[in-house]
Amino acid sequence: MLIKKIFIKVLPFTLFLLTSLPLLANETILESKPITVGTIERPPFSTQQSNGEWTGFSIELLNTISQRTGITYKLEKESSFADMLNKVKTGASQVAVANISVTSSREASMDFSQPIYVTGLQILTSADYQKINYWDIIWDSGILIFLCGALLVLLIVAHLMWFFERGEDAKHDYFRDEYLGGIWDAFWWAFVICTMGGFEKERPEHVIGRIIAVFWVLASLFFISTLTAKIASSLTVAELSSGINHYNDLRGKKVGAPKGTTISDFLDKENIRYIEYDDFSQSLEDLEQKKLDAIVGDAAVSRYYAQNQGQGKVAIAGGVFSKSNIAFAFSEDSPFFEPINTALITMQEDGSFNQLKQKYFGE
Repeated sequence: MLIKKIFIKVLPFTLFLLTSLPLLANETILESKPITVGTIERPPFSTQQSNGEWTGFSIELLNTISQRTGITYKLEKESSFADMLNKVKTGASQVAVANISVTSSREASMDFSQPIYVTGLQILTSADYQKINYWDIIWDSGILIFLCGALLVLLIVAHLMWFFERGEDAKHDYFRDEYLGGIWDAFWWAFVICTMGGFEKERPEHVIGRIIAVFWVLASLFFISTLTAKIASSLTVAELSSGINHYNDLRGKKVGAPKGTTISDFLDKENIRYIEYDDFSQSLEDLEQKKLDAIVGDAAVSRYYAQNQGQGKVAIAGGVFSKSNIAFAFSEDSPFFEPINTALITMQEDGSFNQLKQKYFGE
């Protein structure tokens, strides 16, 4: 009976201790030394200023969560996007923040918070890459040579027409007998026939003049149709060779992409060849120096750069594709997942999240 009484009295206390231990342990974890948070420079999500301080949408969001939860942290800049994620997978970093897209393959080896932004992929080209240089098109297509040849034939026809029509003053007075005036009359006649198909003011009176006129009318049809075809084909080739409006247009181009990201995964899946970059800023530099035809990046990061540091240097090409959610990444079973995620949801509910979002991305 004594043992039973002791058991009845001790049991509730034992249960209380057992249920309180996780809470006490969690409280101890939150108040422990600062956790390591990996990041990489990806404006406007994470930007390192000249004084070494970090700012950006993801960084400010993390700061607010830190204040609300009491979790302190230290930022660690990683050398590449892939290294940042690998450290989270291995537990070397407890959290990673930047513009990290949520994918099924990543979900298998790490945990993700509530989405903080919806993004996708975007193509960037140099600012003048999309512009068509019409002078280069005319020069390279051989149109100038064709026009010079046509002009020479026109002058020959004008001389022949003047030679046979200059003595027909009794029947018409259009082709003057003097050389310069007469050649100009004949040249203008031949030019109008070529471009308009007829010359109503005068018609040749000499038999040979009429034969020349018939020849020139038929030759003009060939000339105009050939010139039109040359211009149309040159413009089409120029558009196909320089225009980039879709990721399918990247095939055959010199393309740059960040290593170990959803961008490289997408390009691999689409069988689009690309040059890997550990540093996204280096790919931007190569693009501006025209070492690349295009780069593929996160849509929000690409648009921010094009509107700020890259204004006048790079241009957005086409629309956003392969949309995805951006979130904080955690090592699996991280004790910091629940408190940080809860604080993030609370911010979304009380409106402070939207205020911060509007600060960096507008409405």
